[in-house]
Amino acid sequence: DRPVAGASIEVYLKGEKDRATLPFASTGADAAGQWRIALPPGRYFVIAKKKSEGEGGGTRMLMAECPANPIELTAGERQIPPFNLREMGRDGALVAEPETGVSGRLIANGQPLAGAFVYVYSEDAAGLMGPSYGEAARSAVDGTFRINLPAGRFYLAARKRADGSRSGEVATGDLNASYPGNPVMVERGSYRQLGDFPLKQVEEKAHRARREQGTFTATGTALAGRIVDQDGKPVAGVYAFAYLDSRMVGKPTYISPPSGTDGSFEIRLGDGGSYYVGVRSTFGGPLEPGEWVGTYDGRADHRAEAIKGQQVELSPIVVREVW
Repeated sequence: DRPVAGASIEVYLKGEKDRATLPFASTGADAAGQWRIALPPGRYFVIAKKKSEGEGGGTRMLMAECPANPIELTAGERQIPPFNLREMGRDGALVAEPETGVSGRLIANGQPLAGAFVYVYSEDAAGLMGPSYGEAARSAVDGTFRINLPAGRFYLAARKRADGSRSGEVATGDLNASYPGNPVMVERGSYRQLGDFPLKQVEEKAHRARREQGTFTATGTALAGRIVDQDGKPVAGVYAFAYLDSRMVGKPTYISPPSGTDGSFEIRLGDGGSYYVGVRSTFGGPLEPGEWVGTYDGRADHRAEAIKGQQVELSPIVVREVW
């Protein structure tokens, strides 16, 4: 076991799983993983967590509740035995089988492409864009990638955004492509060698045409509001999604641009009617630790009523960080 330097140690007065309130007290672990915090006598619940960048460029979240919880603290100092943090898994990701998957190399203009993301889809709907991919990995310095998968048929796409982000709208100048050999058949117990996978730069004309298809097109009909954290502070960079399906799964019907520094968002709609609204900080893929997520709670079923030709203001949407 290795020390987890920089982990956040949080102390709560209650032991419920939903950390909807700020901790009673908190501190950080030093380079040796050790920590110390001054508290009045009482009964406490301690958790430790740390966020960092994991393999493939995704967020890696470590967390654990202290096995000694609840901790009864009297006068003096109490020594808490060491405890291990574990990685929190992603919801909805593909479950890989042993020694099974795909590998290849990303190139652009005939040269290896480092730092691009390869996305694996189970179906080819929506032009291999948006929130339905099941797995993603980042290419190495030499452009190579390897993704562990279950056996089956998959569709691959790759993108490299100028800002280096894993998700979000592709912009003019970004690199983007679908694998020319789609669909890819993966057999159990082997890695399918894909060879070179070329990406091309997104041209302004093509980008403008895609926007005009409706995802971010300005209309006279919209749902708008603010995205805030559990302390009521604005959260920037979060997307809002409008679904026609109350289950809010799959590709949203409409997507907002990222929320502004004041937490404001606007979902531009093609028509009035009932929509089910959710928000998250990434634009696509399985729910991952470290994301901000939330739903519109103006109604119990998360439904909002849009009026054709008007912008309807919603009550603030509260997001929580996924662990």
